[in-house]
Amino acid sequence: MKPGYEEIMSWMKDYFSAYNAYAQSPETVNRMSDYFTPDVRFVPFVSAFGGPEGAVTGRDDFFRMFTSHPTVYEQFDVEDIAVDEKRMVTTALLKVVLYESGSDRILVRKHYLPRYQLVLDEKNRLKISEILFFWEATPPEVDEAYAIEKAE
Repeated sequence: MKPGYEEIMSWMKDYFSAYNAYAQSPETVNRMSDYFTPDVRFVPFVSAFGGPEGAVTGRDDFFRMFTSHPTVYEQFDVEDIAVDEKRMVTTALLKVVLYESGSDRILVRKHYLPRYQLVLDEKNRLKISEILFFWEATPPEVDEAYAIEKAE
C-alpha cells in the first residue's frame, strides 16, 4: 500500500536531517543508503554539473559526488516541502548555506529546488529513485541580456 501524505512528509524531513548529518563525510555517507535506490538517478539542471547530460546514475557514484568537495560542506534548511502522494513525488524549497570546512566560514547562501521521485523497495520502504535538481543561479546569458538592456 502506498504511503500517505503524513508518512511521506515525515520521511522527507528525516531525509533532510540525515543529509545534513551524514551525507558529506566519507565515514558516514553510507548511512544515506536508507534513502536511495541502488540505481538512483541525479539529473542536474545546473551548468556547473554539465546540465542534464551530466546525470549521475547509481548510488555509489552519487555518494562520491556528495563527498567530492572536502573543503566545503552545505547545510539544508527546509523552507517548504510539497507532496503528491498519488504520484509519489515531492519537491522541496531549500535554503542552503555553503561553509568552508574547518573554519565554518560562510561562503555562499542560495536556494535549491530538487524534485524527488519516490518508490517503494522490496521491503515496502520509501526510497528516492530520481532527483531533478535545480539551484538558484543566473546563467551568463541572463547577465548579458541585462547588461544589454541597461546599456540601451
